[in-house]
Amino acid sequence: MTTLRAPDDTAVDELDRALQRLRRFGGDALLRDMIDLFLEHAPARIAVARQALPSADLRPAQLAVHSLVSSCAQLGAERMRELSAQAEQAAAHDPTALPMLLDALERELGIVRPLLVAARPPDEAAP
Repeated sequence: MTTLRAPDDTAVDELDRALQRLRRFGGDALLRDMIDLFLEHAPARIAVARQALPSADLRPAQLAVHSLVSSCAQLGAERMRELSAQAEQAAAHDPTALPMLLDALERELGIVRPLLVAARPPDEAAP
């Protein structure tokens, strides 16, 4: 059984600040697109990293989690960014730590996903 931790106030504040920055920079359309892309691609990147685990070549895992580092930072998902960076390092230097870090990334995504869904601006109405 997986238990989810509740996001702390600092994590929620970081996410809110980052999302407000995106909104100021590109409006609701950019914010909506960034959230949609993240919610679509983050689970796939974690899955790619997990699929590489049985292989002696963990470069696909390293590349997959590397791509999460900046996207997490852009959206203010700081704990996910930290875990992604740690997973990237583990893929390169400590492969035994990688499965645990991928588990933690999936748990953190479970925390971040509803926050992003709630913050996502609604689709624009068709004219």
